[in-house]
This record gives sequence, structure tokens and C-alpha cells, in this order.
Amino acid sequence: MLKVNNICKSYSIGKTFINANKDINLTVQDGKLIWIYGNSGSGKTTLLNLLVGLDKEDKGEVIWDGDSLTKKTGNQKADFRLSNCGLIFQFFEMIKTQNVYSNISIPLQLQKKDTKTIKNIIYPFLEQFQIAELKNKKPNQLSGGEKQRTAIIRALVTNPKYIIADEITASLDVEMSKFVYQVIRAYIKKNNGIGVFVSHDPIIENYVDSVYKMQNGILEKL
Repeated sequence: MLKVNNICKSYSIGKTFINANKDINLTVQDGKLIWIYGNSGSGKTTLLNLLVGLDKEDKGEVIWDGDSLTKKTGNQKADFRLSNCGLIFQFFEMIKTQNVYSNISIPLQLQKKDTKTIKNIIYPFLEQFQIAELKNKKPNQLSGGEKQRTAIIRALVTNPKYIIADEITASLDVEMSKFVYQVIRAYIKKNNGIGVFVSHDPIIENYVDSVYKMQNGILEKL
């Protein structure tokens, strides 16, 4: 279960003060997927970063399965993400000098998986997401949609319990978007995990259990 207790986060850009998250409270039970939507700059991505310890809250606490992420050190937070989280960002975060296969294998290498195990894990995903023929291509040889599918696979190969996703279908067509949502929903349900999605794509509403709106740093359940 995910519990967010009175999270606040603010920062400054030049002389502008931004109150990104204002006393946010959120509970997500295991086996559930939620969708957060809102205008650009409303605080959605800031919240995602706080949920996985990529940013530090000003006050409040993030708790995963009874364990406080807020109280962990930076290294402990990194270990938590590697062991438990599948992170999918809208800017892909691919290493330009590495091909598709190598980019996907990075988290598995960090988990000290051997070469044969990595191959056995990755190849079914490449086939499932229809990019097996692209495994040796570099990022500059891929379309936006192909990069996005690569990033999604990379998030799933470690068999994470929690999927945290920011605009994961922005570069995909409608049919591929539906496919991705179906796959991730089935994965979450099968593993009794948790999915937290930020998206402007209304299609996602058909694949989640709860919907939230973020406006001016305030999170509201609809």
C-alpha cells in the first residue's frame, strides 16, 4: 500500500516562488492503478518524483508498504527504486551510445543478473512490444514511439511491484496506447502491485481504478 501524508513541496525559479504540492494526502491499495491529470505546471511530475525519492519533500511523509521512504538515506532510496519501482518518464532517458537491448538491460545489470538470464528476460518483452527487430538500433535511429516502448520495457524487466509513469503514451498511436495500458494493468493486477500514472491521455480512464485531478498543487479525488 502507498500512503502519502501531508506532503508539501515548493521551490523557486529566479524570483518566482512555486508552491508545487500543497498538503497532499493519498492512499493507494495494492492491486490498484490511479490516474492523475491536470494542466502543465500543476505539480503532477513533482509529486511523482517525491513518491520515489527523486526529490525531497519540504514536509510530510511517503510510505510504501509500511516503510517510510522519507526517512531513508539517498543510497537507500536508490536501492528502493532499483528493487521495487518501474519508472517510465516522458523523455525516455536513453543512453545515446547504447542500442535498444543494452538500454533495456541496464537495470538488470545493476541487479547483477547474468548474461543468459538477462537475455531470457528481455527477448519476450521485445516480441510483445513489437520491437525485436530494433534491438541493435541506437536511440537516434528510433522514432518517438519506438523509444517510448523501449523505456516501458526497461521499466518492466525487473519485475517491479510499483509502476510510476509520466505521460507514457505521448509518443504512441491510439492502438499502441491501448495495448500498453492493457499490458500494464494486467501486470499490476497479476502482481498485486500499484500503478501511478500521470497523463493527458483520456483513454487511460478505461484502465485505472481511481482518477485524481491536480490543480495549483492540490490533489483532488474525483
